[in-house]
Amino acid sequence: MTDTLPKVTLPVEFTPRLDFYWQNVAVYAVTLIVYVVLRAIWESTLQQGQISVVVGDPVVVLLGVFVVISTTGLIVNSLANRTVIISEQGITFTSRFHERTFSNDDIERISVGRDHRIKVRGVFSVVKIRIRDRRRLLRIRPALYHDEHAMVAALLALRGRKARTS
Repeated sequence: MTDTLPKVTLPVEFTPRLDFYWQNVAVYAVTLIVYVVLRAIWESTLQQGQISVVVGDPVVVLLGVFVVISTTGLIVNSLANRTVIISEQGITFTSRFHERTFSNDDIERISVGRDHRIKVRGVFSVVKIRIRDRRRLLRIRPALYHDEHAMVAALLALRGRKARTS
């Protein structure tokens, strides 16, 4: 498994993928436009040169809500500017508003595998990190970040360094 991973030198910075959000915005907006045009053709108002949108139409409201929610998610996540930095000293989660660092002393175990609760694309669906003095595992889904294979390789390199120092 590790022989197919790229070689990485620590520290490495990873940013999340935002393509899911803009794809949702595009699909919902195109669907909304197509629905409005088909509805106008059905009501024969397009031949008169006008398109009347019934805002009270449940389909228009539902698609409009999806467009607004997807756009809001895209804006919030792009403004948050989140990154994960994996270095020889530990793992740092940063955003525009907050920074949290877990040092090698805080990390008890790093395991790479599949999460059976959710289907996520990619070879490695979840990395579980056991943190000292924390009840729940810290879960990182590498498929949600750019260059997921390099992220897994960096986490495995961190785990290897931790095992050598222990």
